[in-house]
Amino acid sequence: MRVMTGLGKLLLGTLMAGVLVAGLLMPYAFGAGRAADEIATAVQGAEADALNEPVPLRTTITDAAGNPLALVFEQNRVYRPLAQISDYLQGAVIATEDRRFYSHNGVDWRGTVRAVLVNAQGDATQGGSTLTQQYVKNYLYLVQAQTEAEKADAIAATPIRKLREARMALALESELNSKADILERYLNLVAFGPSTYGAQAASQRFFSVDADQLSLPQAALLAAMINNPNRYNPLDPDRIEQTLTRRNLVLDLMAESGRISQATADQAKAQDLGLNPSTVASGCLPAAGSQANGFFCEYVLDYLENVGIDDVTRGGYTIRTTLDPTVMGQAKAAVDANANPADPNVGRIANVTAVVQRGEPRKVLALAANRPFGLNAEAGQTVQKLTTTFAPLGAGSTFKIFTAAAAMEAGLGTSQTIQVGSEYTSGIGNRSTFNNANENYPATQTLQQALATSPNTGFVRLEESVGLGEVSQMAVKLGLRGYTLPAGEVDPAFANTGTDYAQQVTDREIASFTLGVSPVSPLELANVGATLNSDGRWCPPTPVDTITDRDGRLVSWETQPCEDVLDQGLARTLAVAMEGDFQAAPGARGTAVTAATAAGFTATAAGKTGTTQDYKSSAFLGFTPTYSASVIAWDYLPRPQSICVNPLRSCSTDEAQAGNGMGGGSTPAATWMSMMKPITDGVGDQLFAPAVPQYVTGQPDTQVPSVVGLPVEQAIAQLTAKGYQVPAPQVEQAPGVRANVVIAQEPAVGFAVPGSAIRLTVTAG
Repeated sequence: MRVMTGLGKLLLGTLMAGVLVAGLLMPYAFGAGRAADEIATAVQGAEADALNEPVPLRTTITDAAGNPLALVFEQNRVYRPLAQISDYLQGAVIATEDRRFYSHNGVDWRGTVRAVLVNAQGDATQGGSTLTQQYVKNYLYLVQAQTEAEKADAIAATPIRKLREARMALALESELNSKADILERYLNLVAFGPSTYGAQAASQRFFSVDADQLSLPQAALLAAMINNPNRYNPLDPDRIEQTLTRRNLVLDLMAESGRISQATADQAKAQDLGLNPSTVASGCLPAAGSQANGFFCEYVLDYLENVGIDDVTRGGYTIRTTLDPTVMGQAKAAVDANANPADPNVGRIANVTAVVQRGEPRKVLALAANRPFGLNAEAGQTVQKLTTTFAPLGAGSTFKIFTAAAAMEAGLGTSQTIQVGSEYTSGIGNRSTFNNANENYPATQTLQQALATSPNTGFVRLEESVGLGEVSQMAVKLGLRGYTLPAGEVDPAFANTGTDYAQQVTDREIASFTLGVSPVSPLELANVGATLNSDGRWCPPTPVDTITDRDGRLVSWETQPCEDVLDQGLARTLAVAMEGDFQAAPGARGTAVTAATAAGFTATAAGKTGTTQDYKSSAFLGFTPTYSASVIAWDYLPRPQSICVNPLRSCSTDEAQAGNGMGGGSTPAATWMSMMKPITDGVGDQLFAPAVPQYVTGQPDTQVPSVVGLPVEQAIAQLTAKGYQVPAPQVEQAPGVRANVVIAQEPAVGFAVPGSAIRLTVTAG
């Protein structure tokens, strides 16, 4: 029975061989239209142009100086022309895999028929494939196949697959210029080791040399691995002996084919494997230096996806980023020095900075966090995108910038006064009562003084007068473009509301918006300063300088255009006014003065501190005429706690509110100063463009007159003549004062947008 079975297999194999040869020859002898239907189906599309898709190559991401940051790939492969691949390797592969490579036309007829017959008997397996056929099979598997089913089909051990493979090999050799073209493609495609493809990547992986520097024993080892990269993996201790045996076989085959002498082969066989491996991994996380650079690297990958470069892992690009290694070094040193990640008391605290440069394009120079980028949470590492996504606890009073800009756009000058006061109950939302951080504020301040000293009451009043919608839209215009996303993506509490976040601020009448209670991206906040120091011109931040494809050609990509979002004079005047945060003017000592003095920072700069109510986060936004940087420090872990200073630590809310809380003028400002001082020292001091008079003095018709003491009819007439609305007055008892006399007004004096409401209180008599 076994004899009959063996005979049957042999007959079947002979038939298969005949079919194969016929199938290969018929399209050439009679034309494709004369071939049998089965053969036509098998070879449908089996032409050389089906192999024209570029092979996957690894992409290299570098900093602005060209230093590698990370490699990204599906298949670790670097293409090299044949002239840059060792002659030893070329000879070793031909001697081992296809000795008659230069004499056949893509298919070795004797080898192919012999392999079909032997395989059909079931006693052994033989490949019978030429290098060209191997190239086709590997190409279909490694390049074209996308699904597991397609991969299985590409390497299926069937006569039909063999027929199609051979047909494509014949067509490919007919189309290409020379055998050298085939060999170059082959040596750049095949796997030389586990997850290592092509001669260059393999040479680097196992020997840390380029492919043209391979020695004879090294080349023989790589050629040995092609047969079965996992079985002949020299880095596997259990595979060393059989790998050595296989390498020595390759050397003998090279001698048999006359490529080297037997003496040379014997000398090479006497050497060990000579390994000097280099670790190569794909992605930001395993890259060298990723604990510091990982946040920037991940931002680059997100950016590339967003701008439509969606083949990064296969495209073989060189992505030169805007990361300035000097600025990045200063940024990382500053966030660590001011919030030591090794200190157990700081274990919950993320100290994060983003640095951008004015100009077009708007280059992101650094993204840094004191938390190391990584997966070991016990060591304080994180892969949260701390620098670019929404810091959930807010940036505090830095948001007063948006209220100031909106008010200036409505006519308020930086030298004009706003009402401050120690307490204010909002007329919108849930009618919350707001207080200042201390009782030392005067009743009124100029806008410039208020920006330096940061009274809560003054800015909540100002926000109401300007309009909450105008303030939230100003935040978007100046740089917080994330607020145009669906509200739930910014704050999960607003999920499924059907509007963007900026609209929710208005719809829900969040009066505390000006106090910075909203989640905010550190990068977007830094870009706000860059809009102001760019004369009110917003540009999308970019982490990518150039993209070069596998052939060295520059690649363009779609980006949002820059926009003039603020009048140039307004931007300049606001920047000059914000210099007050660094100055100790009488009665208007800036909230960043202490940090600037301690750091010895004297360069021209503008800034704004911010602190949230329970001291769970604080921030500083500062910019010079060239750079803008934000620093946000917050508890980044679940169930955030308050943060205290001297020393920096997590603490109870009661302890923080007892005078120990981390304010924006402490850790964030100190981080900014220590980071920016060496950067600004390196370029010399520069000045902002001067303030524009009309934005300093403002519009006279936006100053509310005092009508206290006037009869109500006269007061209303005076206010409505200036364009203000006057709701029905509130009536209070005032013994000794005649009826219908104004005894209070809100706002009392200072700025209010024409058309806004002035609330009066009158006597009942």
